[in-house]
Amino acid sequence: MIGTPISPVSAVGRVTANRYVSSAFLRLDIDLGLPFDFRPGQFAMVNEPGPGGWTFSRPFSVLAAADQTLSLLYRVVGRGTAALAELPAGASLQVLGPLGTPFPAPTAERSAVLLGGGVGLPPVLAWCERWGRKDDIACFGARDGAEVPWELLGPRWHVSVDRPNGLPPGRVAFTGVVTGLARTLPGLPGPGRADILACGPLPLLRAAARLAQERGWGCYLSLEEHMGCGYGVCKGCVVPVVRGGSVRNATCCQEGPVFAAADLPWLGEEDGGRGEDTH
Repeated sequence: MIGTPISPVSAVGRVTANRYVSSAFLRLDIDLGLPFDFRPGQFAMVNEPGPGGWTFSRPFSVLAAADQTLSLLYRVVGRGTAALAELPAGASLQVLGPLGTPFPAPTAERSAVLLGGGVGLPPVLAWCERWGRKDDIACFGARDGAEVPWELLGPRWHVSVDRPNGLPPGRVAFTGVVTGLARTLPGLPGPGRADILACGPLPLLRAAARLAQERGWGCYLSLEEHMGCGYGVCKGCVVPVVRGGSVRNATCCQEGPVFAAADLPWLGEEDGGRGEDTH
């Protein structure tokens, strides 16, 4: 069962920190001046306030929120995130959130297998920080050791890398994709005893769904889609879902970004040219 969303708030916050935590990822902390409650898997829309802001706000999965400070993790991929990376402490940002449908909360009967790839780390890390139990499994995948935000990952996290270069002294990582790492771990739960919770690029999500099917687990996936508004008006983030035996389009920003893998019929299709990056 998908999680229950929390109603959003809108605020202009102040940047308190904006720094690289690895070679690829930055952590952005924003003092909102008011409480920000969220469920792991929800996201926030961020923009510069006033008429000089970006044409479209940018969606970011929530990494953490405490003491009125919202924390996000992001990678520079275009002009918007490049501008974001240049913001100094004290800069203002318009924030709307939390938005979207979160991951399900834990149940006593099933453990969690958390799979994060690249910038898909925040929702699964947030779930682990809030609800993680000793029997849960947490795995993160990156391109190399330098990309891994080690300071954010506790000792329970298993790490995979495409290339073993860039590993800090004393750090170890599995060479391969994150689902391959998960398959090697001892004591994996039996059929019906676990749910995969995954976020990352499409190939990772497909691999996660296959792993869940092979093991007889449930599977919930957080999709990474372009979102223009964040609340279902622009229809720029629709994805096909199957529910009740019929196919329809669902807005990723409202009915997602978390979906049950069983509701996503296109996961078994070929990549369609969207790339094979599993991080």
